[in-house]
Amino acid sequence: MRDLVTYVWGKNLYDVPADQFEQYVEKRVEAVRKGTLSTTEMRLRDGRVIQFQTRPLADGGRMLTYFDITDLKRSEEMATKARDVAEAALADLKIAQNRLVQTEKLASLGQLTAGIAHEIKNPLNFVNNFSSLSVELVDELEVVLGDAPLSGKAREQINELYGTLRGNLDKVVQHGKRADSIVKNMLLHSRESSGERRSADINSLVSESLNLAYHGARAEKSGFSITLKHYLDPEAGTADLYPQEITRALLNVISNGFYAATRRKLEAGDEAFEPVLIATTRNVGKTVEIRIRDNGIGIPPEVREKMFNPFFTTKPTGEGTGLGLSMTHDIIVKQHGGKIDVETETGAFTEFIITLPRGHPSALGKKPE
Repeated sequence: MRDLVTYVWGKNLYDVPADQFEQYVEKRVEAVRKGTLSTTEMRLRDGRVIQFQTRPLADGGRMLTYFDITDLKRSEEMATKARDVAEAALADLKIAQNRLVQTEKLASLGQLTAGIAHEIKNPLNFVNNFSSLSVELVDELEVVLGDAPLSGKAREQINELYGTLRGNLDKVVQHGKRADSIVKNMLLHSRESSGERRSADINSLVSESLNLAYHGARAEKSGFSITLKHYLDPEAGTADLYPQEITRALLNVISNGFYAATRRKLEAGDEAFEPVLIATTRNVGKTVEIRIRDNGIGIPPEVREKMFNPFFTTKPTGEGTGLGLSMTHDIIVKQHGGKIDVETETGAFTEFIITLPRGHPSALGKKPE
């Protein structure tokens, strides 16, 4: 058997490296020596695949059988390739299905946002217009009363009332302009087609989301204060995505960071504590990374397990719906084929790490989760 294998190998038929030949021969000879029914596959240098079988005979001899299974192997390889193609097509179909469902949900939300913004804008225009007009009327009133014969005490009271009224109107004008800016941003985002996937600058999206969230928080809650820091990688570049949905996702994460940081200051009762939120971007080649970090109350382990579940919230009644992070997860993972990770320490910080592919997830071979 050794002589036979050596002869065949010497004819350059077996696809066996020289340094592995002795081990190969021993395996073949051992199979014949034991006489147990065994099957071994051999690959020849011409690409053919041979199945070698040893069968013991009643007289103690051995019967060696060789089967050419090249066609069978090729059929198996073709079937494997066909299966891989079918699995890839199924993965693309699931991505498209998830994206369609998510886009429809977000499109409905965009229409609702636009409707609300339009309804707010009409009375807000009246507030801004009449507050500006009232400032002018107060100035005229001051001129008229300036010539009136009044006693010193009456003049003092009128001046005090005038100053208070003028200060109140200035605040109405200031906050009215801020509210108008927020409404304009809402309308701007709602006008973008949620079904339009396009190349967008990552740093611009992050900066815009920070400004929008900050002004929205200040308009919603008087006295709101937080330090914003951002370290945006100049090489972050662009990504093929749905800008409107990514902005919504970032707004949810940033707003949660605002809440966590200000709540820590409130619970600690430490006036020296400074709430801080940091936004960072980083170029990671075929993906781009966005980090949103706050120095707030952190997330306990039992909450972290459920934080992306729909309608789960730890905020008091009336302050949270439990849909923000759930929607954020759907936008990042299901719609864009990215991922969202969380690093946190209770009582110290929380950092959301969002990773987005540069192009369409199906083009990168990523399957939906």
